[in-house]
Amino acid sequence: MMAIENEQEFQKWKATTEASREVVQKAIDALNRGDAEGFINSFSNDLDFWMPGTTPVSGRTKGLPEFTALVEKVAGYLDVMITIKVTNFIACGEWVVSEAVGHGVTKNGQDYDNTYCHLWQVRDGKIVKFVEYNDTDLIMRVLCAQ
Repeated sequence: MMAIENEQEFQKWKATTEASREVVQKAIDALNRGDAEGFINSFSNDLDFWMPGTTPVSGRTKGLPEFTALVEKVAGYLDVMITIKVTNFIACGEWVVSEAVGHGVTKNGQDYDNTYCHLWQVRDGKIVKFVEYNDTDLIMRVLCAQ
């Protein structure tokens, strides 16, 4: 982390932190409203997304088209799209961390209630990096077990 040496640098850092938090909050709000376009438009065209694991929906995507295809793949498993409730939100400069619980319903009627830790990096009003940690065993047992 860079050292903040004066009030002007502090104010710039503070404004960047707040702007980053707002971009992420708007993305989450769009997801929870079912606004796919608003959610996708929160991300940069050169988005770097990574979800660790070996599930059919885990891995790294490079660029918005690959990420959009992954979101569509996840949506294909669901009858009711996932909404998330943030339980902890931390922002520092370009970086935002959110802890959340999610709820969706699979095509076979099972509740899909996962827990998440998301790391988001924001630049120029867009999310440029997004990392999702979750319960991959639950993904296999519930989401992808159709």
